[in-house]
Amino acid sequence: WLYSRATPDATLGVCDGNMDSEGSPGTPILPSYTSHNGYLMPRGFPVDGFVSGLKYEAKPNDLFVATYPKCGTTWMQHIIWLILHDGEMLRPHEKLTELFPHLEEVGADIVSSRPPASGGYRLIKTHLPYHITPSHPRAKYVCVIRNPKDCVVSFYHHTAGFPKHYNFSNGSFDEYFRLFYEGQVDFGDYFSCVRSWLDRRNDPNILLLTYERLRSDTRAAVLEVATFLDPKLYPARLLENDGEILKKILLHSSIDSMKKDPLRWSSERKPEHTPFIRKGSLGQWDEQLRSEQAKLLDKRMRDVCSEEELRFLGDQY
Repeated sequence: WLYSRATPDATLGVCDGNMDSEGSPGTPILPSYTSHNGYLMPRGFPVDGFVSGLKYEAKPNDLFVATYPKCGTTWMQHIIWLILHDGEMLRPHEKLTELFPHLEEVGADIVSSRPPASGGYRLIKTHLPYHITPSHPRAKYVCVIRNPKDCVVSFYHHTAGFPKHYNFSNGSFDEYFRLFYEGQVDFGDYFSCVRSWLDRRNDPNILLLTYERLRSDTRAAVLEVATFLDPKLYPARLLENDGEILKKILLHSSIDSMKKDPLRWSSERKPEHTPFIRKGSLGQWDEQLRSEQAKLLDKRMRDVCSEEELRFLGDQY
């Protein structure tokens, strides 16, 4: 599944699955993807964006939010935006997708053309594994990891809820689970991506957090992110006046608040499709996963992570 930065113009192919969302008798419905030399992307994403994004040259003032999909990407982007803007919400005409662009979707030119945000950071979102993420020793990377059981459930609902990208509205969870377990979904193999960022968690310009910690102690996690961005500026600013700014950040970044205006984070969906901000739940994977599926994911985590790393990640892993 690896995509080499040395061959950015590799031949493109299409992994369509069954293009008829209704499927034919006896044929499983599969999501539609575009294959970039084996690295799968949503079918609706521009081909040029991916090729261009891999050529982007990181800058010292770049601030990346780097996650595997459905692991808290939008939540962390919003938290960072709020930290940099004193807890003030996006204005009615502003969209996070434009202010914090997705590198491998829109490409290098659009990312480079964005003016720096408050604090001087160029804000960039990516789902790439570490080794093909544009790197600069002075750029900063905030990586969020979520346990694979909650991730696969959320990713399934996301894939089913974006028919224009995946044509999978009527696809089954069991079929999606198989693809996820085999690493045959967009943005590649979950376990390889997590492994790539875990290997760098002690780098001084990388902050690695878990989604579970964000949910269980959001206040502490927000202050850790603020310290990572600028230890001399943001923690004190957030805590002054009895923590006025911190309270605003916690309010506006809550799941309930972010559900109120989903067009700030995502394109419009039809009412019958799963909302972009669905539950943001913790440990509710057992509502969809069968026990044998959960055991398979737990075993893969034990295979790719050391005991010390699993303790760092937490009980959900």
